[in-house]
Amino acid sequence: METVCLRKIMEEIELKRREMISSARETGFLSLQTISASQELDKLLNIIQEDQHIFSK
Repeated sequence: METVCLRKIMEEIELKRREMISSARETGFLSLQTISASQELDKLLNIIQEDQHIFSK
């Protein structure tokens, strides 16, 4: 994955992480808003993990 693309995904991960934490504080850990942010964060993290897996082969 290109460095620019990787950097953008890392920025998105940080923003989504902050969003999830804020949501959890405001609406609780089990709110739909928090769960949705968590799932979106998982998707972003999976992109990074898959990329690292491909390059480690």
